[in-house]
Amino acid sequence: MLFLIFTSIYLRKYKIFDLWNTIVIKTYDNMGDDMKKVIPFIMLFALCSLMYKPVVSVSSSQSLAKKVIVLDPGHGGLDNGASVGKVNEDELNLKICYALKSELESRGATVYLTRTDDQDMTRRNYNYSKQDDMYLRVLKIDEYKPDLFLSIHLNSSSSGAWGSQVFYYRKSQEGERLAKCIHDSMKPVTGTKKPTSSCGFYVLRATQSTGVLVECGFLSNANERGQLKSAKYHKKLAVAISDGIENYQKSLSSGG
Repeated sequence: MLFLIFTSIYLRKYKIFDLWNTIVIKTYDNMGDDMKKVIPFIMLFALCSLMYKPVVSVSSSQSLAKKVIVLDPGHGGLDNGASVGKVNEDELNLKICYALKSELESRGATVYLTRTDDQDMTRRNYNYSKQDDMYLRVLKIDEYKPDLFLSIHLNSSSSGAWGSQVFYYRKSQEGERLAKCIHDSMKPVTGTKKPTSSCGFYVLRATQSTGVLVECGFLSNANERGQLKSAKYHKKLAVAISDGIENYQKSLSSGG
């Protein structure tokens, strides 16, 4: 109605669209004097409303800006890793890494993946060699000269074991620090009671940068398997792991 009145006044002044003008002006002329007095204020308010652009709060968190992070989706190709029925670890590792990549990039990090499809590092699709795969995986990680890297996996056990676990190379103090930060951030999501663990995994000991291996849960556990198949759960894991990386960076800055 306000728009019509404003338009009609303009049209009356310049004497155009007489039929339209007549219809709307009659509405205005039939208003009481008190209503006519407040019309200018209402019109001003309406005009301001049209011009107003709400300020959308956008997260300015760029806490990982200039950080280069490599994500290593474990297994791939002929090496499915842990499998239960038609659910394969290598496929879920890749999906989790893509969710994690998106989250880390939203915080300013530059993120690379060692593999981006269902292939092992040799990409031969025949005569699979774990030794060749791991050698090429380490070369790919070092190629990017990252500030840190994460190798993402899912666990399996014949028991009812469940929960995430983070491994670090036993001779790496920074790896241990990173593992603890990620572990602490993942606990509220995965409910794990497992501690961080030192190890001698080739992917951790042979690379030139600080890294950890994250077991996001047990594919062999039916309840946890249901979660690990969920894209929403991948997002939760991505946020938790990213928080852990942020906490690690803060600990470096504070000298803690």
